[in-house]
Formats: sequence, structure tokens, C-alpha cells
Amino acid sequence: MTTQHPAATSSTPSSSGKEVITTPWIALPVDWLMAYLRWPWLAMTLVLIWLNPEADPDTFLQMYIIVGLAAFHNVLQTAALYFRFHQVWMRAVGIVVDLVVAGLIILIAGSRSNPLLPIAILPVLYAALSLGILGGLSAVVPMALVYVGGAAIRQYLNSLADIYMLISHITLLAVVAGVAGLLHSGSEAGAKGGSIPLIGMPSKDLEQLRRAYRHATVVRQMATTLSATLSYERVLRTMLELSMIAISESDEINPSLVGLVMLFEQEGNFEQLRVYAGRNIPRVDENRPVSGKSELVAQVVYSAEPRITEDVSGDAIFGQLLCMREVKSVLCVPLRAGLDTFGVVVLGSTVSGFFNAEHAELLSTFCHQASLALKNAQLYQNLQLEQRRILEKESEARHKLARELHDGPTQSISAIAMRLNYVRMMIEKQQALDKVMEEVTQIEELARRTTQEIRMMLFTLRPVILETRGLVAALRQYAERLRQTDGLNVRVDAQGYRGQLEKEAEGVIFSIVEEAIGNVKKHAKARNVLIRLRVENHLLRVEIQDDGVGFDAEAARLRREAGHMGLLNMEDRAEYLGGHFSIESQPGAGTCVRLEIPLHRWSTVS
Repeated sequence: MTTQHPAATSSTPSSSGKEVITTPWIALPVDWLMAYLRWPWLAMTLVLIWLNPEADPDTFLQMYIIVGLAAFHNVLQTAALYFRFHQVWMRAVGIVVDLVVAGLIILIAGSRSNPLLPIAILPVLYAALSLGILGGLSAVVPMALVYVGGAAIRQYLNSLADIYMLISHITLLAVVAGVAGLLHSGSEAGAKGGSIPLIGMPSKDLEQLRRAYRHATVVRQMATTLSATLSYERVLRTMLELSMIAISESDEINPSLVGLVMLFEQEGNFEQLRVYAGRNIPRVDENRPVSGKSELVAQVVYSAEPRITEDVSGDAIFGQLLCMREVKSVLCVPLRAGLDTFGVVVLGSTVSGFFNAEHAELLSTFCHQASLALKNAQLYQNLQLEQRRILEKESEARHKLARELHDGPTQSISAIAMRLNYVRMMIEKQQALDKVMEEVTQIEELARRTTQEIRMMLFTLRPVILETRGLVAALRQYAERLRQTDGLNVRVDAQGYRGQLEKEAEGVIFSIVEEAIGNVKKHAKARNVLIRLRVENHLLRVEIQDDGVGFDAEAARLRREAGHMGLLNMEDRAEYLGGHFSIESQPGAGTCVRLEIPLHRWSTVS
């Protein structure tokens, strides 16, 4: 928080239990100005006395006593201002003391050649700036009497020139009073007209200005804090703490306040919430899930406006929270960004009638800033999750490739090496040529099968034909390779699809089909597979149907939730395309994998 001027605010408890900024009488800049000016004024007084050739040295002790008392009086005034208990009568006392000090010094040390006029100006200036023109002219009167009385006592009025000089001194003091009084009047008029006053702003307007400045300072601090973090936990805690400080009108949170940030557990379900952040709440309420139909939450969410209520004891949600049982006034504000509502922010007070419309507007401002930061934090978190997910998929793909290489081509190449070594031994032993040729023929066949396996693996990684001729051609070539390498009769039936999807979407669909066929080869014991593509109702429907042994679909669903069988990979890829993935199967009745993709999301037509 920024440091305030010692006299800028005074924090006192109000009847409602909260701290408010109070300013006794009128604004204090004049009092601080005079407290500062008295020190050079007293120093100038001593200098003028020392430089006065007509001054009587026997009176110096009296002057020192008067100046010392005036300095002690200024210390008291400054302390009252600094410790914020300056009262109305203290200003009046200050004006009177300054007039008495100036009058005594002029009567004792003044002379015809050195009337000590600067000493008389300060009390007149103080009175005019504080009370206006009439106050300043009222201060001129005693100073005029001092000058007239001193001149009469010293018999300085023997000539017309002396009278003119005395009149000029009094006139100068009156001019000072008039100018300073106009400054005071102009400041009051500026305050009423909405501009910034110079001196003596009325306490009510000054209090509003200070409150607005404090609120702006807290909002600026919050914006700075939120822009420096992408942690939604810190966003919520910062927003709640600073909003409670701003509403408390203090540098600390009002102890009568409790604060909660409650987010919905599921999007669109306004009856399931969890406490994600809190201030002045018991430990039992921290991170606590609550559920129920809350009338207050429903009003806030559907109207998108803050609500103030006085009693939540019967509320289905807030009645479950221990921190809300003693609350007598509640302010609830939606936490939303655009059309998305994340939850609600709730402030409660044990003082009845604590919250007002200004508090609601202020908290809404904080919630709006927090909502934008929360959305950014959520996007960043989702990005991190997606990044981890991609890395996991990449690692899984590498393990799968390593496993297939180990189970397939690596074993075949090892067998080729062993059989070639056997052929070498047969030649060394000069066995029959027909037996050697038979063994070489078998090695040649094994090498061809190994080559086909490697080509098949390269094809499934990213078939070139998919980039050049599209999804349907890639699937037909994939089916042909499966017939050659695995003896699996795969047929492709495509109707209505003519490359309406982008290449990225086609690549994902091909990966899903390849994953499904891989499961067929491993588990289904099928002889025939049908890959069907249809375009219906702006959807691309893909089905992979086999005549294998089938399985228990419910058990597979449970394994999918546990992350088994590669089914989770297919579902994730379908979700990435914005589509829907499902499996139908029964033991002994084969399996059908269905995929539906919306064309508009990945359409090649703008």
C-alpha cells in the first residue's frame, strides 16, 4: 500500500463497525501550511529584532521568552496534526496565539524605522485562509490597534507622514487579508463545482476524494499483481484480500468481515460449489464443497448483478458454512468473464446493514479484473495440461514403435542372421546344393516379409498418400497392405466424402482407424473388417466393424477410464476434433467402433 500523508486521513470506527475516513472540521492543509511557516516566521522575528538598531537589548530576554512560548505552541499544534486529533478549537487557539505573539513583539521591539510589518502578516494570513475575508479583516483589527497604540505610546504620530505610514501598514495587512480570503472562497466554490480546490475543501467532499483515491490505488495494485501471475489460486487470493481492504477503508481488513471465493464444480451446475479462497474463515470451511439450491446464488448468476441481503441463515448453501452463521449482512457478486460464469465472491459482516451500493460496485470492479486474469490463468493451465498430454502421447508412441520393432522386424532380422549363418555352415560342410537353395529361398521369403513389415510401420506413422491423395485413398492403401502382411480382409466403403476436411483432421482420423485396426489384430481374431465412411447431416461418420470374438463393452469402458487398451487414445483424438467416439460390442458378436466429426469445424471450404 502507498504511504499516506500524516494528516491526510483519520481512521475511526463508525457505528456500523467499519473504519471510515474522518476529517475534523474542514480539510487540514491550511493547518499544516501554518505549522510549517511558523518556524521561519519565528526565526525571521529574531533576525528582525537583532537587526533593529533602535531595539533595547534589555528587552531581548522578553522576546526570547515570547518566541520560545510560540515555538512550544507550534510543537503542540504539529503534534496534534501528526497524531490526528486536531480539533476545531485548536485552529482558533492558533490564530489567537499568533496574533498575541505578533502584537507583543511589535509593541516591545517595534520602532518607527522598523515596524516589524512581516511579523504581523502571518497571523492575518492564517485567519484569512482559514475563515475567509471576514476572518482575515477581523485579524487586521487587533493588529491595527497594536500599531496605533504603539505609535501613540511612542509618540510617532506627530507628523502627517507618520500617519500616512501607519495607514499604509494597515492597508497592506487588509490587502493580504483580502487576497487570502479570496483564495479561501475560490477553493470552496471549486469544491462545490466539482473541480479540485486549493485550500479548505469541505470535509465531506475531501473524504469522498480520499476514498476514491484509496480505491484507485488498491485497484491499480491489484492490476499490477494480477498481470504478474498465471496462478489462478494467487489470482483468487489477491482479489479477495485487496477487495476486503478497499471496503474496510483501511490498510488492514476489518475484523468483522469474512470473505469467500466459491467456484462451480461443474460448468452450468450452479448447485455444486467449492470454497477455493477465504479470509477470516475457520479451517473447516477451507476448500469445502457445498451443494444445494441457493436463492442468492441463483439471483446473482442469472441477473449477472451483485446482490446485498441481510440474512442467509436459511440459505441452502451458505447455511452449511460455519463462517456465515454469525453474519448479518452479505454482499454477493458473480465472478464471470464474458458469458462464462466461474462462481461467486461473497463478503459477509457481523454488522447489520454494513454493505451499500458503493461496496457492490467496488467489488464488481475487482471481480471483473479477477475474471479476466482467471480466464488467462485457466487458458495457461489448460495449455500446460495439453503440453503434458502431447508429451505423454509422444512418449507412448515411441514406446509403441520400440515394442513393434522389437516384436516384429528385430526378431525377423535376427532370424535372418541366424539362418544365414546356418547356410554358411551348410556350404562349409558341402551339403547338397538343393538343401542349401531351399534354405536360401526361405531366408529370401523372410526378408520380404520383414521389408513389408517395416514399410507397413512407416506407412502407419504418416502415409505419404494421405498428404497427396487424401483420407479415402490412404485407407484403401492401408487395407491392401493389411491383406498382404496380416492376411486380414479389410474393405473400405466411402460414400459422400470427397475431402471436405483439412489434412490435419484427416491425419487424426487415420490414426484412430489405425489404432482400432491394431486392436482388431491383437484381440479380435477377426477375418473381415469393414471401414465405412458416410457424410450425413453435416457430420462425417466413420465406422470400423469386425467379425471377431467381441468383448464386454462395459468392462472395456472401465478399462478405458483406467487408461488401458489404447481406447483412451482414440477418445482423446476424437475429442480434439470436436467429435464423438463410441464402441459397441458383445462377446461372440464382433465389435463396431463409431466416430462422428462435425464438418464445419475442420472444413476446407471457408
